[in-house]
Amino acid sequence: MLFKTAVRLSLALVVLAVPAEALGASTVRTSSVTGKLVIASGSPSTIRLQCPPSAVALNGAVTRRGAGVAILGSRPGSDAGSWTFRAAASGSGSRSVSAVLRCVRLQLPEGLSGVRLHVRTRNRPGMVIAPGGTATARLGCGRAWTATGYALTGGGDAVRLPQALPEAHGWWFTLENTGTTTARVRLSTRCIRTSVTARRAGGGTAELRFGVTRRSFERAFQAGPSGRASTGSCGGSRFSVAAGIQLDPADPFEPITASPSGQGGARWTFRNVSAGDGFRAYMVCLGRGSTFN
Repeated sequence: MLFKTAVRLSLALVVLAVPAEALGASTVRTSSVTGKLVIASGSPSTIRLQCPPSAVALNGAVTRRGAGVAILGSRPGSDAGSWTFRAAASGSGSRSVSAVLRCVRLQLPEGLSGVRLHVRTRNRPGMVIAPGGTATARLGCGRAWTATGYALTGGGDAVRLPQALPEAHGWWFTLENTGTTTARVRLSTRCIRTSVTARRAGGGTAELRFGVTRRSFERAFQAGPSGRASTGSCGGSRFSVAAGIQLDPADPFEPITASPSGQGGARWTFRNVSAGDGFRAYMVCLGRGSTFN
């Protein structure tokens, strides 16, 4: 039997005075935290990324990993602003893995107070995938929540994630066990409360709604192994939060990373690529122009 768990976290905001056009100014502040871990062959190693003060974590992703590195796990932290990655290296010498954490906070206009940012992590632990088998799952957070990120723990390089499709309130996943033994994995979906309510100094309330959009487009490779990376953009001033993917599990080429990059971009890397291979890319994008009304 599969069990679902949900963890709801919140972060109180400190009031920061801004110029008095206040209510008309953008209050959404985005940031990225990056980290690199050098892994010695043998024991697994862990890297933990933490958002700046007053910010919550929307998504964490591996951006680069050296040859021989297996990602053992990616998991939202027990607090609202962190993400943890666990990796191991095979062979002699050391290898490295790099990761990024996407964060958001609100800079409150003067005259507003009492705001909390709420994030929710929805987990599905104990998924069992037979050798050579596939499994599908949908993890949603509820209608009042907007899905921003996802994570997978367990299975190492034997478990592939050929499909991670963003929806308004959750993600659809397809997993494939390419190994010779049964795999047990844990999926996680990260969501943010879609609307935030503040108290006005003179009475009454004001509300801000996060503007999250999802992009989808197809990519095809014109060359072989040298053309194993692809990029995309949210466009405009939107902030890229997460990168999803969809390809046929039967295809021989495999995804290595799918991650946001820069301010509004995303990058996907693959191995075993042949000319003509293709995939559908997905992006989750956050607008930075939302205001309290």
